[in-house]
Amino acid sequence: MQYLLRHFIRIPLYHYSQCIPSIASTLKNLSPSQLTQFNQLVSNEDEKQLKLIAYLVQKLKPGLIPFKQVLLQQIRNKSIESNQDLEYAIKLIQKIQNPEFYLNEYINTIQEKRIHSCIIQITQKYPGLCSNEQFIKIKQQFPECTQEMVIKITSLKQNQQKQQIYQKIQTFTPRDIPEQHNQPEQLEKHKCITQGKIVLRFPPEPNGYLHLGHVRSIRLNFHSAEQLNGHCYLRYDDTNPANEKQIYIDEIEDNVKWFGHKPTHITYASDYFPFIFDCALRLIKENKAFVCEQNREDMKEYRKNKQPSPYRDRDIDESLRIFKEMQEGKHPESKYTLRLKIDYQHANPTLRDPVIYRVLYTQHPKSGDKWKVYPMYDFAHCICDSIENITHSLCTLEFEIRRELYYWILTNLNLYKPFVYEFSRLNVSNNMLSKRKIGKMIEMGIVKGWDDPRLLTLAGLRKRGYTPQAINEFIDQVSVPRGGNEQIISIKLLENCIRKELEKTVPKIMAILNPVLIDVEIDNNTIKQVYVQQDDVKMVGSPDFYGLTPNKQVCLRFFGVILCENIILENERVKYIKVKLVSTDLNERKKLKGQLNWLDKNDCIAATVNEYSYLFDTENPADIPEFWNNINKNSLQIYDVKVPKSLEYKIGDRFQFERNGFYIVDSIQDGHIYFNKIVGLVEGEKKSLK
Repeated sequence: MQYLLRHFIRIPLYHYSQCIPSIASTLKNLSPSQLTQFNQLVSNEDEKQLKLIAYLVQKLKPGLIPFKQVLLQQIRNKSIESNQDLEYAIKLIQKIQNPEFYLNEYINTIQEKRIHSCIIQITQKYPGLCSNEQFIKIKQQFPECTQEMVIKITSLKQNQQKQQIYQKIQTFTPRDIPEQHNQPEQLEKHKCITQGKIVLRFPPEPNGYLHLGHVRSIRLNFHSAEQLNGHCYLRYDDTNPANEKQIYIDEIEDNVKWFGHKPTHITYASDYFPFIFDCALRLIKENKAFVCEQNREDMKEYRKNKQPSPYRDRDIDESLRIFKEMQEGKHPESKYTLRLKIDYQHANPTLRDPVIYRVLYTQHPKSGDKWKVYPMYDFAHCICDSIENITHSLCTLEFEIRRELYYWILTNLNLYKPFVYEFSRLNVSNNMLSKRKIGKMIEMGIVKGWDDPRLLTLAGLRKRGYTPQAINEFIDQVSVPRGGNEQIISIKLLENCIRKELEKTVPKIMAILNPVLIDVEIDNNTIKQVYVQQDDVKMVGSPDFYGLTPNKQVCLRFFGVILCENIILENERVKYIKVKLVSTDLNERKKLKGQLNWLDKNDCIAATVNEYSYLFDTENPADIPEFWNNINKNSLQIYDVKVPKSLEYKIGDRFQFERNGFYIVDSIQDGHIYFNKIVGLVEGEKKSLK
């Protein structure tokens, strides 16, 4: 009984749903003996605990994950009146508390961190709760979510998840949609063409640069096809020429190759426009489509209110004539659309007579001005999948509601039907993965372009210095869940993936950020000039600062012990330092905690470093309507740096700057080197002098 109650208290913290009424309802159904046990556990002091839960629920409700809500509802609806009922509830609770459930499907480190933050706030507001046993248990369940915890949690099932990224496809099972099943002759023809192999596709729209979210689809489709000895197409969904450009087409293909994938075929939706157009004609002739004259606003209102279009019963021949005239360029944009005739009162809004064709007088990047009418995505996508004999059509969860329309179209055209599966969209903390919003930031001048290293576009990640191996490792670790599009993955996991790779592969060098020149007096006649870092120097020291301060001894690594004699400031910044060499004895050097990195003035060259941090101050900027007001103003810092001149630097070379992090040579202009910071060191490993 105590076990059950303890976990009932824990449920709302994990699931962010209003669980207090359900607990009260459950208590009403307890047997007398169970109620006695419960009364022994509850005191007036515990009312504060219920208030605590209610507070956490209120704070965390927006993060609700649908699948967990379903499980919670099952528990709510079950009366606990017998041992069997008790076992049932415990079984469900154990399922949602099971580490594998979280590690494989829901990596909730961000939500855990929010809970910890709420607990801290409550502790400050109600210090008396710190002696409450129930409160202490909750604090123990949700310690501070440190970077190390994030890494540990997400790494526990790493090997298993690597397999799942492609093996999961073999476990997908059809859902209960009768229309998705193919006729025997269709299946026979399909298997004859595919030879029983899996056929997948990656179908991006060429209206912007790919971002990290697309890599989950790239990895799932291309990597799975390679591992399962199947095929994968790169198909451009070029059905909207208004937003599509050749530069995006080229960039997408380049990124697919960057990941080491070779598409079986590169195709375009526009390759199939003649066949798709004929499909539309066939549906008109069968009275399953009609030409509509409603404007966008009226159509939206009619569909919302489940009202039929005034043109729904238009004569078939008239619809055929107008539709052909639309393609001939005889009608302006927005005057006519072609709509399916399905069910204007359907519960699923996507089936309320959707538009499948519209007029666009825009130059197409591939077909030029050949076409005046263009199919909508929902109409073209399923037909292209069928033509290419795709076995598994994999897409993100926001398309789940469109699955019925997908199968309605193929069923009524008597075409082969692929199996459709949806997975969660990838969201990463402190950044944005929306092409529309990224475009908005570029337009506003917040970022410099699609390849700005602060963005999680593939162009930005490449410029930042990320490798395809590190990005794939990240995707493998987060796997392919169906937990809902609300899931947010900590960006620290991505950083850890690239850091682990670079620790093994790049050379370490001494580089001095924000260099300050110091004169080291070796004897009365010899002065040695070296650079040290600005943050290794202070006018006033402290017990935990091991750098240079007046009248203090420190060690220049691999050189000797020095005594700081004078520090000169200019505009509150260190301009010049004079020190004296005290000893070069190894034992004397080892005694000092202050070990400074340095470079000889004659053995280094000047360069520039772009230091990047998180683009947004909040973990989930997508929740903020005016997201541009949440930009981290310090997301880009530019510093001078001194690097050894004995090394050769080429664009794309990566280095570890000791005590600072990992960097890539971004460009070399007139002999001057520009570095981009890839990622910092793990906090515990950063050899700070503070």
